[in-house]
Amino acid sequence: MTNLMDKVLDRLVPRATASADTSYYKNCGACGYVEMLDAVGHTQKLCHVVGGKTGCTGCIYFEIGCA
Repeated sequence: MTNLMDKVLDRLVPRATASADTSYYKNCGACGYVEMLDAVGHTQKLCHVVGGKTGCTGCIYFEIGCA
């Protein structure tokens, strides 16, 4: 009887996963000078991890400094 109830519960409630949803910035290329901003830094894209899948925006952000 326990096995049947476990199977029913597995169908009704998805199992928990160890992955957490998160967001982070990733550098797109080497550090360089941007004349429009008169600054040295990296272009970056914003990446998200949701449900174990990763997706990123285009390289539309700028971080000043080359760390």
